[in-house]
Amino acid sequence: MSHLFHFFSCLLLLFAPLACTAPIELKTNDSEPVIVIYGSLTEHEAQQVIRISGSSPYFAEKSNRPVSDAVVEIRSSDGQTFELEELPDDRGYYQTLRTMAAVPGVTYRLSVEVDFDGDGRREMYEATATMYPAFQIDSLTVDPINLMGYRHYAVNLYAPEESSEDYYMMRYILNDTLMEYQLSNFGVFSDMGINGQYLSGMPLMYFDDISNKSDMISEDNGATFVQSGDKITICISRIEKGFYDFIRQCQSEKRGENPFFGGPASNITTNISGGIGYFSAYTTTSADIYIP
Repeated sequence: MSHLFHFFSCLLLLFAPLACTAPIELKTNDSEPVIVIYGSLTEHEAQQVIRISGSSPYFAEKSNRPVSDAVVEIRSSDGQTFELEELPDDRGYYQTLRTMAAVPGVTYRLSVEVDFDGDGRREMYEATATMYPAFQIDSLTVDPINLMGYRHYAVNLYAPEESSEDYYMMRYILNDTLMEYQLSNFGVFSDMGINGQYLSGMPLMYFDDISNKSDMISEDNGATFVQSGDKITICISRIEKGFYDFIRQCQSEKRGENPFFGGPASNITTNISGGIGYFSAYTTTSADIYIP
């Protein structure tokens, strides 16, 4: 099975919310719908997307209903404004009218104006996100490991870690296919225990050799099997603490849906004023390694 190594701190829950975030308490049964806003800006030049929906009861089998006819805008601290429009074939998804690339050091404010409760008056929902500089990856290595008759591969990281308090999100791509797409599978970790150090061969992930598959298939809980020549791309994003808390809490509440869920059973940290969800901005650094 592939395992995410959360850099010593992945098992520690951080409970202190950011000043710009707020816990939202929702009932699990028959609660009133709450607006759900989710989106992330990246450093890649593209039409960025924000999703807007309404929450559903915790045990509901239906997905969240899309929210249409919203006025959506993103303003940056460097004076730029980006308008978004709803995709005609994908209700509830709003895309910037023109391409944009978020810039490290810049803060972005998302505003959503919509009559969500149907009372004839539009409500305003807002959130801010700051993009941090990219994490630097020097190199990756792969070490074959034989354990109890099975062959595995450890992917190790070589990189400097800055002395500031940092939080990271990690995903991986196998042969150009993004594997860790669901929010419940994102690997997140802080730099507690490694702050300011040079990471010299720190294990990031484990993969199973394809030869293990016939014996381990009954135990497969999301295992990733690889073989000689496979390309693995490790993607590490430097994220805000609030987004780190949000992902960890969502993973604790419910796994499997992407990127959202019905009404959560307990408090979820959010930076959406008056709603739930999260608006983020982050850079991603990638590096490739091949299975020997």
